[in-house]
Amino acid sequence: MLNLNNTTMTKEKTMMMVLAIAGYGIAFAQLPKDGKSDKKVASHTFEATFTKWVTKAPQMAGVVGGDVGVGTYSGEILKMNTVGDITKIEALYKFNGGIHTFTAHVYVTENDAPGVGTATITGRVEEGWMKGATVTGEYKVWATCPIPTPGNGDGNKCYQGTLHIPKGDGNWGINKLGFTSAPS
Repeated sequence: MLNLNNTTMTKEKTMMMVLAIAGYGIAFAQLPKDGKSDKKVASHTFEATFTKWVTKAPQMAGVVGGDVGVGTYSGEILKMNTVGDITKIEALYKFNGGIHTFTAHVYVTENDAPGVGTATITGRVEEGWMKGATVTGEYKVWATCPIPTPGNGDGNKCYQGTLHIPKGDGNWGINKLGFTSAPS
């Protein structure tokens, strides 16, 4: 038995060690036996960041980061319709990150009203990492991109944003909306 009165270890240090060991135990208890992340853990959302630009319509290029790792972006506009300041876009977004790659089929609503320049994104991962997961996101339109945009067909204009990919309820967040056309 450890006699705390006869050692240099104080009660406070002992308590800190006990709490630290308990914390490690709780953390390791959350991991599966192989030590890798558990695919069935609910309520985690991955973030895939991007900066993209139109090269030669309908093609897009760019860079990615976040949970996919640093890499490249390519995309293709499938449909586009503008009414007033609102543009509805259907597109394929391809993330080729250093950690993960995937292709998402997305539906974008872009608001180009003066002083706004933002968009919302919904869709589904069609290929690669997190296949079947729903995606949501947003981007900001930059008239002058803050990074170099080689091959930019629109001068210096670019779009910076994030796709949010929730890790679902054991089925990887399968899209229950069943997109067959752009959502309203």
